Amino acid sequence: MPKIVDHDAYRAELAQRAIPVFRKLGYHGLGMRRIAQELGVSKSALYHYFPSKQALFNACSQQLTHIPTPELTSQAGPEERFGALLALAHKLDEDFRGELSLLLDYTRHMSHEEIVAQNPIKDSESALYQCMNALVGEERAQSALHQLLGILLLRAFNGGQTGFESMRPFFFGTHAQ
Repeated sequence: MPKIVDHDAYRAELAQRAIPVFRKLGYHGLGMRRIAQELGVSKSALYHYFPSKQALFNACSQQLTHIPTPELTSQAGPEERFGALLALAHKLDEDFRGELSLLLDYTRHMSHEEIVAQNPIKDSESALYQCMNALVGEERAQSALHQLLGILLLRAFNGGQTGFESMRPFFFGTHAQ
């Protein structure tokens, strides 16, 4: 009896497994043959699910945009919101250097207009913005996102020396404990 394959689930699994391959090897120096080799599948099987490296990259990006928005009640206080922010920050920090390296490699030869037109980048930014909106409200979400990304960048440069606690005054005023 032939093996029954859930093609959508397997496609999603391949995309999820390809994320660390892109992080490790970049975008431009990587071909479908090497990706297939890293995933332990044939090149033809990979092409069956993804007609191009760009299609696979887009599927990987969609996997990454599923950032769970913190579920907070309207009565959630500053400490609960800050705790949710710290959890998000630590989750993002786990792979930030790889993500940053991949983003720079992916956009290296693009104009500003081409970067703005990239759905994977827009989708990631939108998912992060929605998380910040849930944590600090719409009026402060953009500034909060800038603060978070700045700290993540500093942590990438200084080996994690910059702490996320430095965000406390930004989010909740200088008197928040």
